[in-house]
Amino acid sequence: MTKESVRKEIVDGLAPMFKEAREKGLWFHGTYHDLWFTPDELEQRQSEGQSLWGAVNWKLRNPNERLQQLGKSAKSAAQQYNDFQTKLARIRSDSGE
Repeated sequence: MTKESVRKEIVDGLAPMFKEAREKGLWFHGTYHDLWFTPDELEQRQSEGQSLWGAVNWKLRNPNERLQQLGKSAKSAAQQYNDFQTKLARIRSDSGE
């Protein structure tokens, strides 16, 4: 099989997923590296020879799930920042800085 025939086989195999994604407003989620792509983004990448993985490597998911994940991560990061800032202020205060 040539490189182009492999690419075509992968793209053709994903066609039903692209159709469903567009109809339902879903995005492609690659679990291996936690990648999220709109159908248009994934098509563009694949046309450039990137992210050419078969359907078994993708799940269609609601992009709001990712937004919620990021929101939780942002809250956690903000809390860690605030905790560290408080700790640093306490240490500076105790040492007379």
